[in-house]
Amino acid sequence: MSSVEKRYTLIYDSGEEAFVHDTLKPMLADMIGHSKVFKGDAVPEVQPEEQLILYLGDHQIKKLLPGLIESKAVIAVLPHPDAFRICAITGTGSDVGKAVEHLKSDAVAREIDLLYCNERPIFSSVVVGSNFLLTTSKFYMSIGLWKRIRILFGSFLKLRPFRLEITKKDGSVLKAAVSGIVAVPYRTYSWLSRLIPGTSFHNDGMFHILMISPRSIMELMRNAVRSLWKMQQFPAFGAHIRTDKLTLSGSGDELTFTEDGDNRTATEISLETRKKQIRIIPGEQMEVPEGTPETNEIFRTGSLPLGEAARELTERKLPLIRRATTEEFRDLFEVLRGNAQVKGTYLMLMVLSTILATFGLFADSAPVVIGAMILAPLMAPIISLSMATLRQEKKLILGSIYTILAGLGLSFAFAVAITWVTPIHTPNSEIMARTSPNLLDLGIAVTSGVAGAYAHAREEVAKTLAGVAIAVALVPPLAVAGIGLGWMDWNVFSGATLLLLTNLAGMVLAGSVTFLLLGYSPFRLATKGVFVSLAAVVIFSIPLYLGFQHMIFERNVIRALDGWQAEQVTLRDVRIQGMRPLTLSVTMVADEPLDKEQLAGIKQQIEAELNREVELEIVMALRN
Repeated sequence: MSSVEKRYTLIYDSGEEAFVHDTLKPMLADMIGHSKVFKGDAVPEVQPEEQLILYLGDHQIKKLLPGLIESKAVIAVLPHPDAFRICAITGTGSDVGKAVEHLKSDAVAREIDLLYCNERPIFSSVVVGSNFLLTTSKFYMSIGLWKRIRILFGSFLKLRPFRLEITKKDGSVLKAAVSGIVAVPYRTYSWLSRLIPGTSFHNDGMFHILMISPRSIMELMRNAVRSLWKMQQFPAFGAHIRTDKLTLSGSGDELTFTEDGDNRTATEISLETRKKQIRIIPGEQMEVPEGTPETNEIFRTGSLPLGEAARELTERKLPLIRRATTEEFRDLFEVLRGNAQVKGTYLMLMVLSTILATFGLFADSAPVVIGAMILAPLMAPIISLSMATLRQEKKLILGSIYTILAGLGLSFAFAVAITWVTPIHTPNSEIMARTSPNLLDLGIAVTSGVAGAYAHAREEVAKTLAGVAIAVALVPPLAVAGIGLGWMDWNVFSGATLLLLTNLAGMVLAGSVTFLLLGYSPFRLATKGVFVSLAAVVIFSIPLYLGFQHMIFERNVIRALDGWQAEQVTLRDVRIQGMRPLTLSVTMVADEPLDKEQLAGIKQQIEAELNREVELEIVMALRN
């Protein structure tokens, strides 16, 4: 017979008496045979295989649950104001009318599993750790977006990872550090559990555990912001377990957790799925396939910090930025200590790269200069100096400086020697490009320093990329400085040397700050080293700022005059030859030769255009 011919027993909350009599009973008039009232602690009796419609709150249904299981009653749930969790897990919407209509549509009862926590039934979730990322409370979902965001990010600042022992049903134990845990019987209960990959059903005999263990608040915030528009991305710091039995403990400490929103504490949390506990008529949003779906256990826990990393993470609140573990710092420091030693291969590569760069500069060949950049090994001791400055390691500082100076000094001598034997004494574009440093060159150096430090701290990044980046900022100006000294040209030598020193200071500062942000030193220890590096960069930046202003002025003059026309004369190839006085080299294109008076008139018009006196070096060109 159809559902409308069935006679159900309505069990309702005595606190909702008026709504039941005025609205609910008339809607169910053709379905219910009689009704029972759930009042106070008096749990209504359930008859064997009785068919029930429940209009009760979550806690009332939990009290009724033993009788429902024992009697194998068939139940349908209607959306009660306090039944947020049972409605969510059974797929019952918030509209009573729609729920009743669905009930009348020949819905077939299914047997579903129940999750138990320490022998207590769970409708929605068990949450360990105070973190709004892990829960979907009725209050949280009802407040405005901005208030929700404030609460969310406020909870980040309170996070403190804790030790956890995960005992599988075979007795094996995994010890890790986590910031929060959520166990759900069904993966689509909350927005976070929906990120769990794979399928999940109410009758598959499994429950899901999602654990998060970010290494810093910044990592947590990046994931939260990314999830605003990319909801289906499982967090990189998340671990996922799918099983039917598991025990969690806090390594001897009590765990604070919630069961369906109720606060609890225990030294051990035992979780277990019990199959086919209740017979339920699924809500319109609930999918329960026939039979028992085949599912396998999943233990995806590779992202959880273990051992020494877990111990260090649980000693304090979650840091703002990720701190390197003792193992990570030890491994990196051994590499940097080796890089700070003078080796034959290092000196040989420095000499070869500088020789190659010097020949490339004389030949005005950018590809050859790029080849020298790739060959240069200056990356290693500079990054060692960055770490040494950050952590105030005097021995490493002296070793790094000695290695850098040895490489620079030997290479500089070879650049000077090559200049003496090369019969070229005219600077070209490749050489002149490195004699007028400005703030753009400092930006290149800072980026190179960041790349070098990051590549050393992250094994998955190719260190050759960082080597190229750092060489870009050091090898060419080193060679140009040697050329300037070989020519005894102070302007070439001083400009290239200034660029070399500024880039060196910029890379050391950028490398130190990068290591600091990656957690390789506490702020209190890093303050002095970062301040010294910053002061050096600021001092060197003063002439770079002047050079930057000069570059802007030069480009403004060229933009104003190139193509400028007056008295049938067009200016081409405008270049600045000097600043005091402003000396311009220009090509004047005209139909016929110009006399002195005409040239003087054009000079006056140019001075009026620039609003300052100029001297002109003129090349005349006649149109055919």
